[in-house]
Amino acid sequence: MSISEDMLKKEDLRSHLFSETWRDLIPEVFRDVPTYYDKGNAVASLGSCARWSNTFAIAVSEHLPPGAKVLDVCSGTHDVPLRLLAFDPTLDVHTVDGSVHMTAEGQRRARERNLTINARVCDAHVLPFEDNSFDAVTLQFASRHLEIIKTFKEIHRVLKPGGVFCHNDMLRPASRIVEIPYLMYLRFSVWFTAKLFGSSPESMKCVRYFADAIHHFYKPREMAALLEGVGFVGIETRDFMTGVMSYHITRKPAR
Repeated sequence: MSISEDMLKKEDLRSHLFSETWRDLIPEVFRDVPTYYDKGNAVASLGSCARWSNTFAIAVSEHLPPGAKVLDVCSGTHDVPLRLLAFDPTLDVHTVDGSVHMTAEGQRRARERNLTINARVCDAHVLPFEDNSFDAVTLQFASRHLEIIKTFKEIHRVLKPGGVFCHNDMLRPASRIVEIPYLMYLRFSVWFTAKLFGSSPESMKCVRYFADAIHHFYKPREMAALLEGVGFVGIETRDFMTGVMSYHITRKPAR
């Protein structure tokens, strides 16, 4: 398959609407939030974020052989790697993230657990790894802030043939009945969390952005089609409340 014209147009629109925010404001947001990031996600996800992340990590772990080499893209505070290592400490885990501050918090959490996670600070759109380097790649709660086609192509490149890609994010709900009240709630919850924790002016400027980014993002079936368009196969999908959160597990074709 190939990426459809509609998806290319959607990506052009997302870039037009949000590229300035991605470039100038999101780095400042993630400078501001590392210590209360989990609490903010809990509010935004109606208290279900941690449970859903654990459900995702369990599903990912079922696809990983002992000692697998795993890359977590946009790892932030290392939520996914820490959960995976709790299931299997033999994993060889690497991470990339664009934020020095989020990465530092993730490394602190790893040290607290006496775990080693090999972290790099870099751009997710240009991964600093050779082709066919990893048995698995994970990406959680970050796609909305990325040029997603470019990122998915990079992930496809660094995966070994037959390697698994596991994606988890807050998507655009498939049902308008869910989407409209949820986006209203999300705007309020982001504002409330920012006020509660004394966020920076840059973070306050993004209050509306987080809901708008979801409104212009992909529904679960559209995300599956995009993954197929990039070249992934055998897609497994599971979602919560028609896509408030949704994960996709798929593979790079074996040679």
